Amino acid sequence: MTTIALETPKETASLGPFYVPAGVGPYADLGDHRARVKVAAQATGGGFLFTEIDCDFRGGVPPHIHHREDETFYILEGNFVFLVGGEKVEVGPGDTVFGPRGVAHAWNCLSENGGRLLIMFTPGDNFQAFAMGMAQKNMVPLDAMAGDGAADFTRFAMQHGIEMLGE
Repeated sequence: MTTIALETPKETASLGPFYVPAGVGPYADLGDHRARVKVAAQATGGGFLFTEIDCDFRGGVPPHIHHREDETFYILEGNFVFLVGGEKVEVGPGDTVFGPRGVAHAWNCLSENGGRLLIMFTPGDNFQAFAMGMAQKNMVPLDAMAGDGAADFTRFAMQHGIEMLGE
């Protein structure tokens, strides 16, 4: 079940400098992974969105293409497998993966104890709206694409310029 908390710290309401303490920021529970917004898109004038992800074993996202934003991943804990532009790579703490817009990519956590990563979306406003909308609609990406909700999830993603490619 997905849940969402839309609390936004007062500090992120303007384009000036701010501080976000650990555990604070808009939160989206996406089933097998949870996102905490550390720098909201509105705090950067839409320039980027910076999130911290806590992921379960085998959690992640199915193959897709962003047509509006680039995605940069930095691994904090655990091991992950990424598919980017047809190339499969296994990564761990300290590794970075870049998924440019227009290039198919997917990722999954390989660690039995789960993992943590940072993700930056550039620009950030479109993806933030997508992720929060996905959480509000209780859509879990891997489950949605594997089940009866695939058509609805695919349509919703495409409204945000994200093309789902299936399993």
